[in-house]
Amino acid sequence: MRRFPVAWKAFRDARVTAFGGGALAFGLGLLYVALFPSIQETLAGAQLPEWWQSFGGEAGYTTPAGYLSGEFFMAVPIILVIFAVVNGTGATAGEESAGTLELLLAQPVRRRRVVLEKAAGLGAALAVAMLLGGLGVYAGQALVEFELSPLRVAAALVLTVPVLWFFLALALLAGAALPGRAAAAAMSTLLAVAAYVLNTIANLVDWLRPWRKAQPFWWSDVSGVLSGDWGDAWQPLVLLAAAAVLLAGAVVMFERRDIGVGGGRRRK
Repeated sequence: MRRFPVAWKAFRDARVTAFGGGALAFGLGLLYVALFPSIQETLAGAQLPEWWQSFGGEAGYTTPAGYLSGEFFMAVPIILVIFAVVNGTGATAGEESAGTLELLLAQPVRRRRVVLEKAAGLGAALAVAMLLGGLGVYAGQALVEFELSPLRVAAALVLTVPVLWFFLALALLAGAALPGRAAAAAMSTLLAVAAYVLNTIANLVDWLRPWRKAQPFWWSDVSGVLSGDWGDAWQPLVLLAAAAVLLAGAVVMFERRDIGVGGGRRRK
């Protein structure tokens, strides 16, 4: 018998995220790297706008490090964030709506353990999906000339996982605090999209750039690590700390929640 049955079940239930999302991330990683030589040739000598270059960080968009930062590490995280929101809001609110949460809580398991183990299982699924995307990058490097240290790619993959865990914790909190899964998913999705749009548009609008630090994607920027500058490698620790706070909030809200079919109320 496994020691953490709720976590294992959460991971099994999230297999679409782990392996379906991972296959999608793998394909994108392979595609982006395979396209790089033709894109680099097309843009050789071209004077790219400053905002376009900014997507590649200090290395510049036409370098392997800048291109991977501006393409793979922009597209894949937001895709997996969607998986995080779906799974996170379904962890408690979804089970409650389906009428299975009461059965789970009837077992000799504390509410906080349910939330923490589900977070662990779902977090592992998201990490697997992200790392499978990295295998796609490595596969692409085996097919075309793409000079980028495998160590830097591996570090960037690991440092991207915390932003996925941040949104997972946010979705868990929303699922525990709001009256239904639909409301929790709507709020979590709105915040994720707003953060992504702000992170993207800030490259185009000067007065918005200082506000990039107010959203989580800025703290998961791996362009420096891909270029060999490890000075900002500590930034994802901020996301881990924020995720821990959100997860603690999810535990508190779930312990105060009255469980019912189709919705829940917090205990007075």
